[in-house]
Amino acid sequence: MCFSFLFLFSHCTSFILSAESFFFPFILPSELRCSGPDWYEFGDFCYKPFGDKKTWHSARSVCRSLGAELVSIHSMKEQSWVESYLYMATSDVWTGLNDLAVAGMFMWSNEHIVTFTYWAPGEPNNHDGFTEDCVEIFIFLQTGRWNDVSCTKLNTYVCKMPKAHYPLPSVKPTMYGCPQVEPSFPVV
Repeated sequence: MCFSFLFLFSHCTSFILSAESFFFPFILPSELRCSGPDWYEFGDFCYKPFGDKKTWHSARSVCRSLGAELVSIHSMKEQSWVESYLYMATSDVWTGLNDLAVAGMFMWSNEHIVTFTYWAPGEPNNHDGFTEDCVEIFIFLQTGRWNDVSCTKLNTYVCKMPKAHYPLPSVKPTMYGCPQVEPSFPVV
């Protein structure tokens, strides 16, 4: 949206004030996007990988403090996209998938129903009878596949949130025409 204004002054034939965006009071243009350059867009969501290692519960707390959740994955297309950002991971990566509420009944930490899985062969398995209630993405062994593991393991993690409306960057007006001087009006 662009508006131009024409002001006539006695000493100047024309003056044009032009701006890329002109804001009316109470109307703030915005766009649906991620909140910053360290969030990556895919579809309607934003993803942020973290390199520090945390337990599943601590990682979930960090994500929630940002208004996000641990990553949930709902298709092979999304799985492949998430994997493409994990090439620099230094450990396996937490997802939001868990069976903390009911053993053997996995659900996402954002309470969405599980419609897609990418388990490694033989998983989930509560290996050697240990309680493995949280799910990681393997980085080194069977890359990209999912594994149930103890929630106390230290892993890197990815947060995910829906895109949101953020204000457009403000654009300063550009002046064209006559020099910027105060108009002089005759005093009566």
